[in-house]
Amino acid sequence: MTRRGSRPQVVLVKPPEQSHFNFGTFSLAVLAAAVHDIARVRIIDATMLGADEAAALVWAPVPAFVGITTMGLGSVPPVADFIAALRAHPRMNRATRIIVGGHGASMLPEVLLKAGADAVVVGEGERTFRQLIERGFASGDPGLVCLVGDRAVYGPPAPLIEPLDALPLPARDLMPQRADSIHLMETSRGCPHACAFCETVRFHGRRWRHHSPDRVAREVRELVTRRDAWIIHLTDDNFAASRRRAQKICQALVRQELPACFMVSARADDLLAQDNLLPALAAARFLRISVGVETLDGDLAHVTGKSMSLAQYQDLFQRMRNLGIFSVASFIIGLPGEAAESRRRAAELALAAAPDSARFLPYYPLPGTPLAPPGAGLDPDPADVAHAEACNHAFVTADSAKGRLTQAAAGGGIRGLLAQGVLRRGSDYGETSMS
Repeated sequence: MTRRGSRPQVVLVKPPEQSHFNFGTFSLAVLAAAVHDIARVRIIDATMLGADEAAALVWAPVPAFVGITTMGLGSVPPVADFIAALRAHPRMNRATRIIVGGHGASMLPEVLLKAGADAVVVGEGERTFRQLIERGFASGDPGLVCLVGDRAVYGPPAPLIEPLDALPLPARDLMPQRADSIHLMETSRGCPHACAFCETVRFHGRRWRHHSPDRVAREVRELVTRRDAWIIHLTDDNFAASRRRAQKICQALVRQELPACFMVSARADDLLAQDNLLPALAAARFLRISVGVETLDGDLAHVTGKSMSLAQYQDLFQRMRNLGIFSVASFIIGLPGEAAESRRRAAELALAAAPDSARFLPYYPLPGTPLAPPGAGLDPDPADVAHAEACNHAFVTADSAKGRLTQAAAGGGIRGLLAQGVLRRGSDYGETSMS
């Protein structure tokens, strides 16, 4: 299939799936950049395709490796179906190796192996995938899970990439064009905190690694000058994990005077730790910040690792509003230990905290996280799903929330555009689009 000495053909696939949250093929562009010098890489965004249609694209022409990403736990079932479609396709080549990676695969590798994957990459994949292309793989290799008979064999964890600046810039030239105007970018990986419901620590370890402020400023400049970017969504789990670094990035961006604005996620306590951090973010045009509140039940918040009071959140969201920053608060319905009264008042308490917008999600018992019971399934409790949807509706239709959004929309600017989008959609699920 591959001539000796030639670069093998690699196809990286964003699989067919329906999801409210879609980072597209950005993570695949990061992976492609790590192997483009040793392989001929093609990226396919099959999000909106059927499994059979996507399989036909993968096998034309036949590659040596197929790499499939799983963004989260909900991606595991559609990826398993997609692997089955790849294996059943008439042009399927048995010599081709099907490799799966990403957060979902790291949590449930055995489901994907039994569906027909040759190996699952656990944790970050750039170096592991490169070594796999260069040398092949065997059960027990670092960073891999393979089937031996009916038994999954786990290799030891692969070393984390550090410094993160060792990675090349993402191969954005290979990415299919997004339908919206959002450009994605990564400036750090992991989080130093250890929230009991979150799988970030399991994926990266409790280590936060980052690109240098100079690298961040250089990549932003390239996005703006070469790709006409003006909306950049930073995919970091917690952009403000280092307040000093965040300040340096803001200073570098202000000096560049580039016509771009940024959307990020950050913890409330990190944002409030220094009085000058929010003004610095606003000056550098960080104009949409998503904050994981999770719950406003004080006892439950302490258990989950988010011990902040309602008054502190009110202070944070008011400060952001005064600075022209659009705030989005995310909440989890159905956390283990959630009291019936807290559940009943979830939307009411969120409205009292007064973010510009809110997003309620059902609790997913992510395998390997402290709150997840052993043997937890893939799906959230249907009652949690229904209650989360009811809370989303209650929040966005409340007079106080509509009043804040209407006032923001009338004020214009990026905050106004974001407010108009929520008013038009009736939710914040279209979070990465301003169209």
